[in-house]
Amino acid sequence: MISVKQERIDDKTFAKMREKELSQWPTGKEVDIDEAVEYHKSLPDSKNFTKALAKYKEEGKIGLFPRSGVPVVEEEIKLLKGLNEVGVRLFPFTTDSYTRNLQLEKAQKGLEDSIKTGQRKLNGYPIINHGVKTTRKVVESCEGAFDPRSSRVANSFVGEIAFASGMTAMPNSFFGWIAGYDKKATVEECIHTAQYLGRLISMYAEKGVIISTDTHGWLPNGVIPMYVNIATQILEALVTVGQGAKSIVPLMNFQGNIAQDVAEIRVCEKLFRKYFEKLGFNDIIIPGIIGNQSSLFPFPQDIGYAYGYINYVAMIAAMTDLAACSVKTIDEATGVPSIESHMQTYRSANWIFNVIRQQNFEIDTEEIRQEERITELAVSAILDKVIEMGDGDITVGSVKAVEAGVLDSPFSINIYPKDLVMGARDLHGACRYIEYGNLPMPDEVKKYNDEKIREREKTEGIKLDFNASTADFWCLAKGAARGDISNVDESAAEGIEKMDKTPTIVTGTVGVDSHVIGTKIISKILKEKGFNVIALGAQSPQEEFIKAAQETDADAMILSSLYGMGEMDVQGIREKCEEAGIGDIVLYIGGILGVGTRDFKEDEKTFKKIGFDRVYPPESDILIAIKDLQADLKAKGKL
Repeated sequence: MISVKQERIDDKTFAKMREKELSQWPTGKEVDIDEAVEYHKSLPDSKNFTKALAKYKEEGKIGLFPRSGVPVVEEEIKLLKGLNEVGVRLFPFTTDSYTRNLQLEKAQKGLEDSIKTGQRKLNGYPIINHGVKTTRKVVESCEGAFDPRSSRVANSFVGEIAFASGMTAMPNSFFGWIAGYDKKATVEECIHTAQYLGRLISMYAEKGVIISTDTHGWLPNGVIPMYVNIATQILEALVTVGQGAKSIVPLMNFQGNIAQDVAEIRVCEKLFRKYFEKLGFNDIIIPGIIGNQSSLFPFPQDIGYAYGYINYVAMIAAMTDLAACSVKTIDEATGVPSIESHMQTYRSANWIFNVIRQQNFEIDTEEIRQEERITELAVSAILDKVIEMGDGDITVGSVKAVEAGVLDSPFSINIYPKDLVMGARDLHGACRYIEYGNLPMPDEVKKYNDEKIREREKTEGIKLDFNASTADFWCLAKGAARGDISNVDESAAEGIEKMDKTPTIVTGTVGVDSHVIGTKIISKILKEKGFNVIALGAQSPQEEFIKAAQETDADAMILSSLYGMGEMDVQGIREKCEEAGIGDIVLYIGGILGVGTRDFKEDEKTFKKIGFDRVYPPESDILIAIKDLQADLKAKGKL
């Protein structure tokens, strides 16, 4: 029995929901919606995200939309003022991962340790712990409008604090949570949470304050077209406006092929309007579309490549009618960016924004028009099928569509998607499907897609498969439009031995880290090399690793961590293994192991002191790690 419906939450029910939500931390008492409305009305229009974005669109300019969010208020204010100096007036405001998962005691400790040590112990701003009064100081400290980020577990509480503090936008992307932030939540739970924020936004709208929501959709996490992403953005928007919200901001991703990127941006608003009108929402504001640098492709560690990456995004933004654009900083691959890298990155992007836009250069080709047509056909087919499956109720249809694989995407963190689709790049770097799963793709879309895949296969003399998809996933970070798999270096595999025994390895991403792609790739390659793999996926506390290792008599655990807070997550892990009777288990960890620019040698010392046998930096070769693993298992008599 599906528990969600596309209907507005009634006042009495919502009042009880809010009371429960705000009782979870003392700062909830600071929220008074009537007082907050008056506070909003006292602020200038430049603080309202909808009005600020619409102004950029009207003037034909592009607003920078960078990430910001550090734990200590004084540092946050310093960062925001620095961003103001390079012209930033729109602020996506990153909350830390503990806050996003309502682990508020841990967030408090991280905040206190950040203040005490002068080092960032959190990967964002703990907005709930800071509360309304403190966060208003941040909002008032600079020019611009704020758009905080959270994930499902804390979304409602973060929204309450953020809006009461004077922030005027927030994503409400339940498919974004399924893609990358919530491992075990059902689609229904995600929709219920999204309906809460939509209803909260409508309360402000009823009192004269417009708060917008930007839609992120089902981030593909891999090399596939953006058809499902755009369709799910529209579904997210329909759920939010169904609760009474009035302002929607689509967020379009760039994937590296000019024709495909431009086409998807051009067709976006048309598709949103088509389905708003189809379902009777005729008064919705779309103040502008925001561009977003790639989806979740790896970011270059080489600074020169990193500048190239961000400036490609800036160029596409400048050649389309985007009102704002998010570019990652040049040191994105090394962890949480420094203030200096923010400044350098945005000066570079602004140079391109200004120089190109002032030329009024319009790009139009037959290839772009064809990509527009194919995108519109594919997105419409998906949405029409979801509406049909729900008998007109898009919430019911969304639940059924995920169950059936009608909505699907690879490498999602959530355990419920089918994960039957796979993609690769064509000869010119555009993303195509090589496996459709159960997606309701029209014949014309499949024919076009398949022809592009066969063209590359014929030209390069290869078969596009999982290995090709993985190579294509990394290609932008390596300065190429598609992956090179014609001359794969097999030297890393030399020394990997065939095994008489089958060692059991527990894999996963530790703590509340939601980065799942790396651990899924590691798990697949380990299986191919003959290991028995217990794959926990992302967001796995160390206790879950230990329990799985106990129950399966595992020989090793391979932990990944990419959000910078791994040191806090693994404290005492070796001692806990010993207490559990598995003290001799091989322990590996790798990834981005701290917040900010890192010295890997120091990180290696830190994690070896905690009890890890080996520690790996980002972009380490899994085949080399497998050779290390075989050697360590032999040394312990396990192989």
